[in-house]
Amino acid sequence: MRKRPIRRIGVVANLQKEEMQSLLGEFVPALLEEGIEVFMDEETAAFKDWGSRVKVGISDECDLIAALGGDGTILKVARQFSQLDAPILGVKVGRLGFLAEGRVSENIEWIKKGRFKIQERMRISARIMDRAKTIQSFSALNDVVVHGAGFSRMVTLRTEVDNSFFREYAADGVILATPTGSTAYSLSAGGPLLVPTLQAIILAPLCPHSLSIRPIVLDAGQTIIVRVVRGRTDIMVTVDGQEGSGLGIGQYVEVKKSDRSTKLVIPEDYDFFALLREKL
Repeated sequence: MRKRPIRRIGVVANLQKEEMQSLLGEFVPALLEEGIEVFMDEETAAFKDWGSRVKVGISDECDLIAALGGDGTILKVARQFSQLDAPILGVKVGRLGFLAEGRVSENIEWIKKGRFKIQERMRISARIMDRAKTIQSFSALNDVVVHGAGFSRMVTLRTEVDNSFFREYAADGVILATPTGSTAYSLSAGGPLLVPTLQAIILAPLCPHSLSIRPIVLDAGQTIIVRVVRGRTDIMVTVDGQEGSGLGIGQYVEVKKSDRSTKLVIPEDYDFFALLREKL
């Protein structure tokens, strides 16, 4: 994807990280020294007195949004600012994760010298439906999970693909994951690894009560419906592990490819397979 000059950067930080004060103290002045305008979300801006050096508010003025924290921060930023066209740069804090690519000094170098590329990642949308009425809508970069809440209890879920019955799962739940999400919760449930630029949706049962049930990879153009058949517990829909809602009796979840994608900033020498060897 074609790059544009980086003159304005939005900064969103995970302020729960112990090292965030020093990280911001390194990252923001380095951007300003390069003549880059810095914008911050309200929470990050309130973390320290930046004076007039930064502007408050992330808008479509930003050429790029830097997410300081880790994969969870990137997921939050991707969802919170999904209507903006700005790509997301993950600034790594800690060791785990597949989305945050570099430390502060590396990221500054990439931005300054233009040594990066932009990779588009597919998103999925989910709607909680009551007959033909939409109760709530979500958008996910990683996954949508339909599962029992509270005490661990098995539920029975009916799945349909493009209005055709697929199968019923007696399980703790089902995971619907993007290729980006194939290295997350879906992987822990025995789902396959997918190259992140693919256009596909993984349907993976969560702890199914059968040894013969396996995950399946569906075409990104297909629509999946999950209905609750039986369950002696509350049912939840969880999106990217960060937000969600209850699923009422007679309601169902519709999941399909989103009209919008997430653009990630990655280094020029990005190697997904090297990343797999390192992380797994």
